Amino acid sequence: MTKFLTKPVFVVSLLLGVMGLNCLLSMSVKSPTVDEFAHLPAGYYYWKTGDFSLYAKNPPLIRLLCALPLLAMDVSMDPARSYPESGDWRPWIFGTRFMRDNAETYDRIFFVGRLPVILLALLLGWYVFRWANECYGAGGGLLSLLLYCFSPNMLAHARLVTTDVGCACFMFMAVYYYWKSFEDPGRGPMLGAGVCVGLAWLTKFTSLLLLPMFGLLLVLEAWTGKEAQRPVTFSFLKRVNPVFVRHLCDGGARLFLIVMVGLLITNLGYGFQGSFKSLRATPKESRLFSKIGQTPLGRAPVPLPAAYVQGLDQQQLDAERGEFLSYLRGRLSSKGWWYYFLYAFMVKTPIALHLLILISIWFTVRHRRMTAADAFLILPMLGVFIVFSFFNRLDVGLRYVLPVFPFLFVWLGRLGRIDVRKPLLRWGAAVIVLGFAVSSLSIFPDYLAYFNAWAGGPSNGHRHLLDSNLDWGQDLKRLKTYMDREGIEEVGLAYFGHVDPEIYGIQYHLIGERPESGDIAVSANYLYGLPYVITYGDRPVPVRPDAFRWLRAYNPRADIGHSILVYSIAPAEN
Repeated sequence: MTKFLTKPVFVVSLLLGVMGLNCLLSMSVKSPTVDEFAHLPAGYYYWKTGDFSLYAKNPPLIRLLCALPLLAMDVSMDPARSYPESGDWRPWIFGTRFMRDNAETYDRIFFVGRLPVILLALLLGWYVFRWANECYGAGGGLLSLLLYCFSPNMLAHARLVTTDVGCACFMFMAVYYYWKSFEDPGRGPMLGAGVCVGLAWLTKFTSLLLLPMFGLLLVLEAWTGKEAQRPVTFSFLKRVNPVFVRHLCDGGARLFLIVMVGLLITNLGYGFQGSFKSLRATPKESRLFSKIGQTPLGRAPVPLPAAYVQGLDQQQLDAERGEFLSYLRGRLSSKGWWYYFLYAFMVKTPIALHLLILISIWFTVRHRRMTAADAFLILPMLGVFIVFSFFNRLDVGLRYVLPVFPFLFVWLGRLGRIDVRKPLLRWGAAVIVLGFAVSSLSIFPDYLAYFNAWAGGPSNGHRHLLDSNLDWGQDLKRLKTYMDREGIEEVGLAYFGHVDPEIYGIQYHLIGERPESGDIAVSANYLYGLPYVITYGDRPVPVRPDAFRWLRAYNPRADIGHSILVYSIAPAEN
């Protein structure tokens, strides 16, 4: 029995089981977030109509997977009322109708709809262990998996009907199988890479970065030869020889087949709707796509579904408009900051993780050795960070670079094979790893609002970041629990989200820019200046920047999940 308990398979099962249970328990007290509100109804609409135009800004796979269990439930939806004239707000208007039609079972619908994302998170965890185990042994594999399973950022999004975990999962699996294809020239890894590339492209447009990544990794492999553990050398002249050319040609042919399989999967995901239409024949709104459509390139057939191309066009249009304001340390910007994601990483990940990164860098420099296998982990991390730091204007959440995390955890698995014989070092390593797990569990179930001690903890998160880093509309249910416990019958409310508070039995009236007294609940995003639109009332109400600045003069009575602050203001205080 003792031997079984120490086997990697038991520890892997235990860690993944703890993660799954953590997700189930924490998501049960969380209301649908801003994006979930639209994602899940859109997925159900796809199954019922086969029309992918609703919420085309992102590919449909995760929405389809999450809505699949709903087909066995009694869900009401009128497909004729999809509001095609509503522009960018169409998914949320449709989501509002979906909410009204299913008010009594709304919470249960979202609980069931979130389960497929948890399964994807567990699948990703298994591949994190698998890759690290193959590179660094069982010790490295278990270390990587532990870091993954207790990562507050992975836990935050592993229970939400959004595309972030799915994108991280399929991008990671695609790179893993691409790495394996260099070790095993058979069809299995190549086919696995192609299928995962297609699934990633069906999940989020971020995954299009796989193409340039694979190209760079191909050149790197041709330089270093077939052996994945051979040290990387950057002497180009020494590699320009027949062996280099042969490796490059072999790898290029393999990459071509992977891309073809990926394109096939992507088109299958859309049922080949509008595939191979030219850009000129596809409706478009962004300046970039319109310009390309006027060139000879615009006449060429595009080997992608029309809805996919239109989604890319809409994303580009948002970037050109500066559609969303970004927040960083009390400032709002439509252009963002190149260092936003680096800063977000520093304040929203445990300090123990920072220490492990520094130790791993020191270990690499000391041994002066980086293998091609390491490059398959480091290059995707750098690629995602560089692209989102310098070629992106949408700085609204660390979740946009979530695909970096599984690669980082595998890379840190190398520390699991270090022979730590000195008791002081052994205990020091144990304290760092334990500190990582404790810092994560200590914020249960509020993982979305995690900030480390350097940032002052989650209570001071608003001093650094807002939006999906802190307040994404996730604590409406817990507000109701608090009101019941404190005997509060009605609140003045300004809530950053779309779910009608009355779904959870919350009696409320909307507050505005003029001060008022009584029991008041306001979302952190609104309190600290982020603008948006309140949609759950009788009519849409735009919220201007700093609309609720007047509330900052008072001390909150309670902090619900670090995202909703409750005040009790006496009439004389106004």
